[in-house]
Amino acid sequence: MRRHAGACGRALVATGLMTMVAPWAVLLGGGGCGGAASRAVLPDGPALAAQVAAVRAGTATTIHLTGALSGAEAWGSLRGLGGLRELILDHGRADDAAATILATLPDLERIVLRDSPVGDEGLALLAGLPRLRDLNLPQSAATARGVALLAAGPASASLRSLRLGGRALAGVEVAEAVTALAGLRSLHLVDVPIGDAGLSALGRMPGLWNLYLDGAGVSEEAWAGYFHEHPHVHVHVDQVHHDRDPRPPH
Repeated sequence: MRRHAGACGRALVATGLMTMVAPWAVLLGGGGCGGAASRAVLPDGPALAAQVAAVRAGTATTIHLTGALSGAEAWGSLRGLGGLRELILDHGRADDAAATILATLPDLERIVLRDSPVGDEGLALLAGLPRLRDLNLPQSAATARGVALLAAGPASASLRSLRLGGRALAGVEVAEAVTALAGLRSLHLVDVPIGDAGLSALGRMPGLWNLYLDGAGVSEEAWAGYFHEHPHVHVHVDQVHHDRDPRPPH
């Protein structure tokens, strides 16, 4: 999946740190171009402590770690950190215990946790984040129950983009749970076999703009029906633009 965010969405990169405009801000036309704090880059690839200090000082709003975040002391340094809008862990490792820390971050809008087995209880905790707009958990340990718990909390009203994968996610019940996230505009299910019935369930999301399904096991007949009912939705299947999508590939 590629994103073309333009000038406002370009990342500012330093070794070990990336501070960027969240992709949902571009998708929704949000004000991601303003403010020095949202674009600040610390020199020389700062460690976690330096990034936390920058957020506390109001000179940054993002923490981006290219290595793993582990240990009670490291996670504890994030507890209650006001002003942190974006947390990106390229190599984890967040689990349900770490989610108890994330739940204390009132300003979080974007969470990217790769290689992180966040499960159902963790999703229930993240559901309490009232400003969460973009959640990316491609290697979670969640089930359909966790998705339902996510949809039951305050985050359900603000969440616009969800990317979710995990070995325990399968079946139409996952899609059914996702439909309760009524505000979603972009959905990516990573290697989640939902089948034809699951796609039919996702058809009950009239606000969806982008749909990315990998390993979904959906037939061409089901896709034909989906495009007939939802010609406006931009679709990728197994990382490839679907040729029945009326919009051109990007």
